[in-house]
Amino acid sequence: MEQLKTIGRELAMGSQGGWGQSKEFLDLVKSIGEARSKAEEDRIVLHEIENLKRRITEPDIPKRKMKEFIIRLVYVEMLGHDASFGYIHAVKMTHDDSLLLKRTGYLAVTLFLNEDHDLIILIVNTIQKDLKSDNFLLVCAALTAVCKLINEETIPAVLPQVLELLGHPKEAVRKKAIMALHRFYQRSPSSVSHLISNFRKKLCDNDPGVMGATLCPLFDLITVDVNSYKDLVISFVNILKQIAERRLPKSYDYHQMPAPFIQVSTMPI
Repeated sequence: MEQLKTIGRELAMGSQGGWGQSKEFLDLVKSIGEARSKAEEDRIVLHEIENLKRRITEPDIPKRKMKEFIIRLVYVEMLGHDASFGYIHAVKMTHDDSLLLKRTGYLAVTLFLNEDHDLIILIVNTIQKDLKSDNFLLVCAALTAVCKLINEETIPAVLPQVLELLGHPKEAVRKKAIMALHRFYQRSPSSVSHLISNFRKKLCDNDPGVMGATLCPLFDLITVDVNSYKDLVISFVNILKQIAERRLPKSYDYHQMPAPFIQVSTMPI
């Protein structure tokens, strides 16, 4: 619970910069953080829920204020309460043309919804469009939503775009595209069985982050059929050699340990 309160305070602090939250939200976070019991905290949150239910349905709400309401709904759910009355407003925000508002909408829906939720159908077309965007930040937001929300039935709708993004110039996009394909494999192996060779290719990506992300789906594949991937042993050894010789960027070090998370991903394989 203390961790959730800390996250809320960080949200509030961040809001003074890019998020642009009001004093009302900052006071809410402060009051919850200072609550002396669970009962007092619940009382504050339930009052906030009633307030949001009333205000979020008002006509002609400014977009900036609606963004604040959505983030307050996220905070409500973080604390274990039901904010389902506002889910549709988060979905609508993913359709907005503003990058900031759209990313806020994607953040909210990935926290609110699951792959079987009835509202998923309302954002598939938006995700398809955003995966083709020239703005890589928007593409990354859409790929994050893909990893969390796309189910077996909707995989074919976004698979071609995700596959194309494996060649994107931005390493963050390529990494998230690999993660999306991995999730597709976990949900429906047959849907990406013809694309397995792409995981092999991305193991040789110039960016260590993309390479590290590729180790996760390869681990799942090798667990099922080890004999088909014995030829990759040399590649895994070379990766470990690069790490041991500290040839990866220092940003991958953790407490002076070279790329420990990539090491952990490689060694079981």
